[in-house]
Amino acid sequence: MARAVSTPPDAAHPARRPARFATRGHDAAAAHLATLLADAPPHALLIVGPRGAGAGTLARDAVATLMCGEPVDGGPCGACRACRLIASGSHTDLVVINPTGESNTIKIDQIRALAAGFALFSVEGGRRIALIEHADLMNEDAQNALLKTLEEPPSRTHVILAAAEDSRLMPTIRSRCAVIRLGLPDAKQASELLGERLGVDAPTAVRLLRMSSGRPGPLIDAEATGDAARAHAQIRRQILDFAATQPHARLGQLGALVADARAILVAGDDDGNAADGTESDDSSDDAPDVDAEPKKKSPAKRSAKPTPAERRAAATALLRLWRGVARDLALVSTGAVDQIAFPEDRAEIEAVAHRLPPATWGEALHAIDKTLSALRRNGNPELLLDAAALSWPTL
Repeated sequence: MARAVSTPPDAAHPARRPARFATRGHDAAAAHLATLLADAPPHALLIVGPRGAGAGTLARDAVATLMCGEPVDGGPCGACRACRLIASGSHTDLVVINPTGESNTIKIDQIRALAAGFALFSVEGGRRIALIEHADLMNEDAQNALLKTLEEPPSRTHVILAAAEDSRLMPTIRSRCAVIRLGLPDAKQASELLGERLGVDAPTAVRLLRMSSGRPGPLIDAEATGDAARAHAQIRRQILDFAATQPHARLGQLGALVADARAILVAGDDDGNAADGTESDDSSDDAPDVDAEPKKKSPAKRSAKPTPAERRAAATALLRLWRGVARDLALVSTGAVDQIAFPEDRAEIEAVAHRLPPATWGEALHAIDKTLSALRRNGNPELLLDAAALSWPTL
């Protein structure tokens, strides 16, 4: 049975994130990790969280803490030889594994190389660690090879895995790991992080975070930010254009909208966070977490055929943004222009909103809310999107 360690501390022992942790917005989870590593570091640790929300960052914090020669307050010191080597990407006792090739998977040869490295003596005289990022993209052969290492781990070796969908990992792998589960990051801390990293003002940071459904990771990279912004704008324009499009003609345009939604979401679980310019009524199940991964490359590409979880996530992201447009149309139709979520679209929204009665847009907003509720109750994403497109008001 996997050892879950994500239970929040009680009120008498408030969570405190180690000062040197890069993780932001996951104070409780970060504090638990620090305690876990200080008490009895596990041979295998699995950190699970929505893609782009912070699992990778917390995994790297775990690596830095385990390898640090002089830990401070449960985290790395940032100044010792080990910390400097990690920062420069040249620590010889650390192996980082990522998906490769056209298949975008982690392959058996990569895991075999890991095992061979673990059989050698530590170059620096300390722990030997393997960090497996996007571990849920290991193919079956690679997972079987990893299982052998987890079953008989050499002394002073540790395997740290970061994954978005642990259901893709073999149960026997999960059962041999201590597990930390993350939800989405605290919105305030995540938007502050975006402001710092991207050099944008607070309102822009908040809007960017909403665009990515609460996941700051994809937005840290400026190129990814531009892609998400363009996809966000394209979806809004298309939904506004739907009103002037015959209902059945809209069905042929849904595929492009879903693709744009996936670009915003950068593939992740449906966590209930709003991307519609409003606060979500849903709450995360777990302690908050931030993916502040300062990567130069975009997050790993997903396979051509989306999984059921990815399809549902994309549909949710699209419907939440659709809801935001419907809400703005309803507000403008009643004269509440100053309350709209997308002021950059004000002219286009006004042009559409005033051509139909306010009650029509109110009903449209209610219909999207019902569709989102049906999706949360495990409704078919494609059928629900078809129904939303067909029922959208026509000018």
